[in-house]
Amino acid sequence: MKIWYLWILILLVSCSEPEILKEVNWNENCISWEVLDGGATTSFKWLIKYSEGGENRKDLIFESYSSPYISDIEVYKDELLILCPNIRNKVNDTITINLKDINKYIDEPIVYEQDILKRKNEYYKEPSFVKKDREYAVANGLL
Repeated sequence: MKIWYLWILILLVSCSEPEILKEVNWNENCISWEVLDGGATTSFKWLIKYSEGGENRKDLIFESYSSPYISDIEVYKDELLILCPNIRNKVNDTITINLKDINKYIDEPIVYEQDILKRKNEYYKEPSFVKKDREYAVANGLL
């Protein structure tokens, strides 16, 4: 019986529309930061999508389920800065994506699930803070 409720919950979460938290512009293109809120029993699913010019189509470039936790996005020059709170050090760490390589991210988006890098491309360099968070989670039985 419990499995039935779990499947219903997964279906409801997977069918819900993401909420747009912020949109930023780069060279007249739009980058959106979106979230699917899993509620009390599941984690947030962070989505960063890119759309060219006035197109309605949004392409996924970055996804994170649970962690790394995303607190904001910004564009600085030709870089997308994905801000991630570091609670232990009380600072924001940053994942950086070179927007000049945006087509590589559209073709092969970055995907994390609980600090584990599930999919990457040759242009993405995983920041050391994400690796350290993963090592900390493994060492403390959090994953």
